[in-house]
Amino acid sequence: MRVIAGKYRGRHLKGPDGLEMRPTGDRLKESLFGILSPALPDAIVLDCFSGTGSIGIEALSRGARQVVFIESSNTNCRLIRANLKLCGITSGARVIKEDVFGALRALGREGFQADVIFFDPPYDFQPYKDLLEIVFSRGLAAASGRVVIEHRRKAALPEEGQNYRRTRITRQGDQCLSFYSEEGITPPLESRTTRQQIPEECGQDVRAPE
Repeated sequence: MRVIAGKYRGRHLKGPDGLEMRPTGDRLKESLFGILSPALPDAIVLDCFSGTGSIGIEALSRGARQVVFIESSNTNCRLIRANLKLCGITSGARVIKEDVFGALRALGREGFQADVIFFDPPYDFQPYKDLLEIVFSRGLAAASGRVVIEHRRKAALPEEGQNYRRTRITRQGDQCLSFYSEEGITPPLESRTTRQQIPEECGQDVRAPE
């Protein structure tokens, strides 16, 4: 794995030792960031099911102000820290070692909002609707925010729900990216709301506050 573009372009990242983790491939990552690139300068990004941290690090490389990584595995959290160190990233990153639902609820209580929220759950994951409802019901996506889920083509994702709608889907073979926004509105990517930046704990495993 490598960083495709930006400040850390060409940096090689550590990958998983086994087959339990499925990092996002370069082609799909290029498609993702080709769509999101106008939104990334000075953005706050939430990278859920972070794995190696590849997506969040790519966002930092392309100008994101802060990335919050959510990952429940101790091994993967160590991998994220190692990859941050490989790129020389010493600020702008926070690693939360927690189940994704618990972490999202805790961030909602903090008043956290992100410009981009990315989910890359295991391919056998099913409660997509629950993920989307917690994001939009707790205001985790900023008014101009995009929520993106990577999934298999045959996965059953909702087209819409309370206060949100799928606005776009990108397919590459069996891999897909579904884009959601509040009430189906797709605001200009460059628009930004003013939010308080959450405290940084770069390279450390931080449990979500109770």
